[in-house]
Amino acid sequence: MQVKMGERIVKAWQVKHDEAPLEEWVQHLFDQQICFWNPRDNEQLRFSLMFGGAARVGDYLIYLGKSDIKVISEKRFNREFTIL
Repeated sequence: MQVKMGERIVKAWQVKHDEAPLEEWVQHLFDQQICFWNPRDNEQLRFSLMFGGAARVGDYLIYLGKSDIKVISEKRFNREFTIL
């Protein structure tokens, strides 16, 4: 989905287990093994060493560019972003 962050329009995806087709940029993250579901905790999305970190179901991934992805909480997303 596209969201507005201040004056900037960026892409966002809420982390969830969903049967619907993923947005192209999210599918690319999975296909390139940049992110993957933690085999020990299926509520956690992990990132490769290049990006590091993790996200929980309900968090949002904010795509700011090819190598710039941020994880933010649902609470912060609702406070700082507008869905277009």
